[in-house]
Amino acid sequence: MASSNKKIDYDVAVVGGGPAGASAALDLGRAGVSVVLIEKYSLPRYKTCGGGVLRRAMRLLPAETVGAVERTCHAVEISLNRPGLKFSMTRSEPIVYMTMRATLDHCLSTAAEQSGACLLTGCPVVDIATDRHAVTICTATQTVRTRFVVAADGANSHVARCLDWTDGRRLIPAVECEVSVDEGSLARMSRSVRFDFGVVPHGYAWVFPKRPHLSIGALSMNRGRLNLWNELAKYMALLDIRDVHHVERHGALIPVTPRNGPLASERVMLTGDAAGLADPLTAEGITFAIRSGQLAAASILECLANGSNAGEIYRAEIRQSLLPELKASRVLANLVYQYPRLRDFVFRVHGHKFAELMTDIIVGDLTCCACLYKPINYLKLAGLVKTTLNADGRVSANA
Repeated sequence: MASSNKKIDYDVAVVGGGPAGASAALDLGRAGVSVVLIEKYSLPRYKTCGGGVLRRAMRLLPAETVGAVERTCHAVEISLNRPGLKFSMTRSEPIVYMTMRATLDHCLSTAAEQSGACLLTGCPVVDIATDRHAVTICTATQTVRTRFVVAADGANSHVARCLDWTDGRRLIPAVECEVSVDEGSLARMSRSVRFDFGVVPHGYAWVFPKRPHLSIGALSMNRGRLNLWNELAKYMALLDIRDVHHVERHGALIPVTPRNGPLASERVMLTGDAAGLADPLTAEGITFAIRSGQLAAASILECLANGSNAGEIYRAEIRQSLLPELKASRVLANLVYQYPRLRDFVFRVHGHKFAELMTDIIVGDLTCCACLYKPINYLKLAGLVKTTLNADGRVSANA
């Protein structure tokens, strides 16, 4: 345990240079707080992620990240792998901004550094200890003593493990390939973002067009014996990509439920995937990572201003601002992934409306809460209709 009379090096240490951590460090640096951003790897570094920044997330990012955008997509295709169940939506503004996370995270971390944060890269955390006065972080290269810690170190959060915090998150598998293809295939697949439901059991597959290549991936909401690499190979065959020049394969686990234990103590706050704040419907984590990082920064600033408890403020903000939306999204996710016959039934009856509403959610024009709790929305079927699946495969619905 660190000695209580040792000097404080920084007001805040942020562990992890992804969207959650860099956003927190950026806001704190802009506010004039003494902050260090500790990143395990040298930047830029590859990060397994689709790299699609939804419009709702782009609205939260600083102007410095514009340079990370490789392509903007104004159209999205949602397909259920059934005849007649393919829908295309377009918007005047981009729906998804395509990036590579290596570039995006580097831009964000650089912006944080330029705002006044001290950036330490190639600096993995080895151990962490707390006392009444501060938190001591031991890294591979140095020891840092700080008043607060924002843990933004991903799904395998080393900070949370060092503190022995209760987990309980549900982690789902995802695989992705960075695929270099011929110019014709790239042009054909670059017209829109593509989400294909039903091609992977209890999940979906996607195509995200980047500037020189395609990011193609698949995930399943159920962990089991499913071989996602085999499912992804089938999906790529379905896409009819005939000339593949190069493939880089990557895998990851995505937390789609929050931790069972508290997300913060008086001095340590978990954000992003470390807290389990990915969207259960899309498994997209960038939006809620940014928002949680910003909420952590705001909570610390309020504490520094008036002496309140930063952890309590942060927990209250998460409960009020993020958890209701994640809960509503989980209801929709159950409809989409756990009841495929009901999902197909809803799409057959109200397919375009459903697809438009899903698009409105990912661009940030609508929330899952609004979809579920406003009677005018067809999505209320997910909450109001008691559905059973008969043995012969028919859907019966009773209000």
